[in-house]
Amino acid sequence: MHMEMFKPELCDMCGDCLAQCPVLELSPGLAVDYISRLVDGEYVSEVLDRCTGCMSCDAICSKGAHPYGLLLEWYAERYLASGIPGIFLGAMPQRDGPNLWRGLDRWLTVGERRNLELWSRPPESEEVLFLGCNQHLTPYVADAALFRDVTVFTDPDQCCGEYFLRLGLIDVARRKAASLARRFAELGIRRIIAFCPACHNTMNNLAPLALGVHFDVEIVSMVDWLAARVKRGEIEISAPLSGTVTVQDPCHASGLEPATVENVRGLLEHIGLKVMEMQASGATAECCGLGASLARYHLRDVLRAGVRRMRQTRTPGADMTCAWCNGCYMVMNMFRLFYPIAPPVYQLVELMQTATGEVPIRLPARPAQLLIAATEASVRGGFSFRQVKV
Repeated sequence: MHMEMFKPELCDMCGDCLAQCPVLELSPGLAVDYISRLVDGEYVSEVLDRCTGCMSCDAICSKGAHPYGLLLEWYAERYLASGIPGIFLGAMPQRDGPNLWRGLDRWLTVGERRNLELWSRPPESEEVLFLGCNQHLTPYVADAALFRDVTVFTDPDQCCGEYFLRLGLIDVARRKAASLARRFAELGIRRIIAFCPACHNTMNNLAPLALGVHFDVEIVSMVDWLAARVKRGEIEISAPLSGTVTVQDPCHASGLEPATVENVRGLLEHIGLKVMEMQASGATAECCGLGASLARYHLRDVLRAGVRRMRQTRTPGADMTCAWCNGCYMVMNMFRLFYPIAPPVYQLVELMQTATGEVPIRLPARPAQLLIAATEASVRGGFSFRQVKV
């Protein structure tokens, strides 16, 4: 294992990263004590067993020390010492065995299958709208006229490595990221419009910092790309919306430019919606729930964090929730199956489509299909919590 993301020489042990964490809610005194102990090599369960991986600590740190990297180091050490529960294998992209993607395959529509085959072909353009692994679970979202002037590309055999990095599988994450970087180079891709903020942050920040893998491409957020097109008059709002919306910002917003977070709000207001912020938003937003599984590998942590966030979507009293991360979009729609009183969750692309007069493809059964596919993958994999190495 080799990581150089955390910069101890820049850390002054102020504890702000933990004191201002929206999940831990520690006193300043405890925060200073805990960060000092973590840096000194002590496993601090009060932090590591409660962390949801929301990455807010990196956005909070004013010294650029990347405290999230310190947490990753601890999770990497844990993996090397004991592995991960076997049940996590079903959520690994490209796994040679039962996984969520294979389980969902039978429910993909004819249009989704056709598009995935088309988008997987080597692109002829140096600029592509790149779809990550999660987009293979909801490819219908990318089937939009908003993208008719850009080449859409994905590669089902490639992954940016984000999931593996979060789990502490540093060497696997490094191999995945390096493979994807080589693939871009082989195809002559020079500019990537990142559909997924997790891919964007991983390729632009986490891979270079934590894995030593550099992507020789220009990377721009899909949000910023859409905002620029709106500003140039290339996207016409012919059917403006009305009502209120709250925003679920992804964990990876902490690694993106502040302008990207603001552009989400700007786009929503441009199409006629009033933004009502919920608790913990922007670069310090709370996790949608999925990341909470990584602290203790407990399903109840996922449920607790997910329900907490769904409740927070109700607090502003908005008509709907906008998610601009596909992971958040999927997970929050799955949680709505059990918490239907939460406002409906839309992808930013879907709202933009509606405002331009295009009827977005909505597959209301997909959240249930994802839940069934995930459960089946776990059962077929033995539903084992026995620790394994990948």
